[in-house]
Amino acid sequence: MADSPIPGKGVTVQLLFEGSTFALDYYQREYTWTRDEVRTLIEDLTRRFLPQWSSLHEREEVGDYAPYFLGPYVYHEQGGRTFLVDGQQRITTLHLLLIYLRQLLMDQGADPDLDISAVGRLIHTARYGKRNFTVDASEEPARAQLLSALMKDWKSLDGFFLPDDAPVSVKNLHDRSREIDEDFPESLRGEALPFFVEWLLSRVCLVGIRALDQENGREIFVSMNDRGLRPSPVDLLKGHLFRRVGPQVRVELGKAWADMLARLAAAEADLHDANAPSAYVRSFLLAQYARFDESSTDAEKIEQAFHDWVLDNEAHLGLDRPTGAHEFIKRLAEMSLRYCTVLRASREFKPELASVFFNGHNGIDNQFTLLLAVASPEDPERVFIEKCALAAAFLDLVYVRRCVNNLPVQRRDLDEVIHGVITSLRACRRAEDMAAVLGSEISLLEHDFRELKSFGLRANNRRLVRYLLARMTAHVQRQCDGGDPEGDYLQGPLNYEVEHIWANHFERYKPMPKVKTVAAFEHWRNRLGALLILPKSVNASFRDDPYDQKIEHYRQQNRLAASLHQISRVRNPSFVKYIKTAKLEKAFRPCPTFGTNEIEQRQELYRLLCEEIWNPTRLGFRMPKSQPTPEQVARRRTRAHYGIEILDLIKAELVSEGARISRKWKGDFYGATVEADGVIRLDTGEPFHSLSAAGAAVAGTRACPGWDVWRIERNGVTVPLKDLRNELIKMGLAQGGT
Repeated sequence: MADSPIPGKGVTVQLLFEGSTFALDYYQREYTWTRDEVRTLIEDLTRRFLPQWSSLHEREEVGDYAPYFLGPYVYHEQGGRTFLVDGQQRITTLHLLLIYLRQLLMDQGADPDLDISAVGRLIHTARYGKRNFTVDASEEPARAQLLSALMKDWKSLDGFFLPDDAPVSVKNLHDRSREIDEDFPESLRGEALPFFVEWLLSRVCLVGIRALDQENGREIFVSMNDRGLRPSPVDLLKGHLFRRVGPQVRVELGKAWADMLARLAAAEADLHDANAPSAYVRSFLLAQYARFDESSTDAEKIEQAFHDWVLDNEAHLGLDRPTGAHEFIKRLAEMSLRYCTVLRASREFKPELASVFFNGHNGIDNQFTLLLAVASPEDPERVFIEKCALAAAFLDLVYVRRCVNNLPVQRRDLDEVIHGVITSLRACRRAEDMAAVLGSEISLLEHDFRELKSFGLRANNRRLVRYLLARMTAHVQRQCDGGDPEGDYLQGPLNYEVEHIWANHFERYKPMPKVKTVAAFEHWRNRLGALLILPKSVNASFRDDPYDQKIEHYRQQNRLAASLHQISRVRNPSFVKYIKTAKLEKAFRPCPTFGTNEIEQRQELYRLLCEEIWNPTRLGFRMPKSQPTPEQVARRRTRAHYGIEILDLIKAELVSEGARISRKWKGDFYGATVEADGVIRLDTGEPFHSLSAAGAAVAGTRACPGWDVWRIERNGVTVPLKDLRNELIKMGLAQGGT
């Protein structure tokens, strides 16, 4: 058999990037992948890797892990450069992921020669004293600046601002780089990280198809993108459904289907969401038809291939009846109207659906599953809005409570919450019924705002801190002046950002009794009570000024910032009335000076404001008259997805309640206490639910091999907790872990 004139070759991720420079031809589109697509790629890789990994493995055992195929890419070569014809989105995303993984390896203190340098060589090469990125950025200065900032330190993003005329690709890369930090799973930030990097480089594969030349590449690109495209999952679903309807209704249903796709395409164009049709159908099926009992795999199968799930569940969906497909198509088309309404509300602030916008701002894209579960085409618009507002407010409340308790809030964590309430919500016809169901769920939540007393800014939660400050600032502003200012603070033209009340000058605060070291200074400076939110331009103008100068600026800003000034209550009847009505007169004490006592005072104020903003009754939920028992709360408790946890060691009596553990970082020792429920409470007060998260918080990093760095005294000798964890595994009581 003759060889194909257009050859293909399988390559690993390492071989793909090794010694290569990828450039784009003139006909290529911009980098357009959304947060959802990047997150899906990371989740797919995580799902394939984690079941194979064991904490008892050696690195060389990764060579026996099952491979993962990422699909084909098409290229042609010219002048020593590789021009991408098809596959730009995946390869650009992989490049960004490699930069992020290098940062995590640096945070962990990985071997600079074996790990960090090996990944770095795939990201860029150095030639003539100049850095050349593997995915070529030489013709886009803004892109090169962004990638260089990320290579320097992911924290550089906090002070990095794109020019207004930056290309769409660079803006998207900038947004994805901010989001990848929030979406990368906690389970890969511990000792699994170097194994995951090894597996990604050596066992994840693509197939490269080499075009003959530029013109042949253009022909292949046009053929793949304009002609001969494989049908999408939505196309496959349509073919399956329309085979089951009679010819007399095909024209009517065909128009309804076309109108639905046009509606979704319009939303896609308006919101730059390239995945709207598939995302909608997936959310619709999860919301309306998926089963969520313990034995069901519906959610996983719908996420993977919803058209196959429909084919396998005809009876469950009613498609085995003569009119079943007709009813299904009609409902699918009608519900798309509701979906487009909430999709737009997730990107554009609308007061009546404010919480939908909040969830969208926080990247909670799986909220649409919850919203479509309570929505109905038959509901009047007022009822639809009321029901969606309640469902979104519930999810926002859960998200914030989990965040301030340092619990993970990634998609699968919130999926557990969403899937747990969908079945009950489907039976609710009125908003009042929903309010009672969700009120009962809220009463069973294990965590409230008490832990906010020690909460602060860390390496990987700046977006959350900005969100909390924006919500509190907007709330106080509205209570005094009316209006709906949340959209302005979160997405307005003034570009609000986090302001440290303490300038970054340790020597100014060193005389204070509680601020004797740089670490103590950083701790107090980053406490939530020591932060405000101000317009970027204002923030930049006086960030290094001493407090007695800053406070004069603050009085000209928002009500929450101005409340620091002694004059804030003078000739200010609306503010005085608000704090009196809300019983916050003592909490809103002015601060002529600002030391650690004032930070504690503001921390308490912020806790009270959060309790007021996210008060379930104020949000419209009907709370049960009797409090749930501890046993009921425990039954609803969801465990973090970290494999073995400290709680397992407590149950096996390898670690006792109240045990002291410690880790060393930059010459200093940091302590923590192990609590009865497995919480690791740092001596500074913050609670964490994994050793990796606690260790990263101490070091101010994004990743940490927690089981390696935390130590405990045993028989008069301090040993790594990893030794106790491995002992537990060998006892046969558990498997895996981070």
